[in-house]
Amino acid sequence: MQNEIRNILDVYNEIYDGDPWFGRNVKDLLSEIKTEEAIQKPNGQHSILQLLYHMINWREFTISRLSPEKGKTSSYFGKNDWVELDHSDKTLWKKGLKRLEETQKRLLELIAGFPEERLTEIVAERDYDFRYLLYGVIQHDIYHIGQIAYVKKMLI
Repeated sequence: MQNEIRNILDVYNEIYDGDPWFGRNVKDLLSEIKTEEAIQKPNGQHSILQLLYHMINWREFTISRLSPEKGKTSSYFGKNDWVELDHSDKTLWKKGLKRLEETQKRLLELIAGFPEERLTEIVAERDYDFRYLLYGVIQHDIYHIGQIAYVKKMLI
């Protein structure tokens, strides 16, 4: 495996279920959140549930761009960016956690098979390359897991 691809995989693993520098990893933090906490909207802000599905949306966008199959259009992901969720549906939290886990596995598979020389190719329907996309999703997850940790503290 090429060096940069290996480094990208290492970072995805570290933030998801490893020992990241910024604190608790994504999986550990989310596992501590109860459904009742996830659906609350403190001060009318995004709920943890909404933040989770927002993270999933952009991971699924990335999967669609890395995947050899034809993916959904960019506008599909734009429409689903901050999708309205039925906060009375108590199953959405567990379904979201499962989808996040599935996106992690699929991202790792696709990144592992992605040729390093393609990192400089422009992503379909975007004006940036795959390197920017892959590092961007890492930054995106870190940003939103920080928000989730903050919202969780507000609910205590």
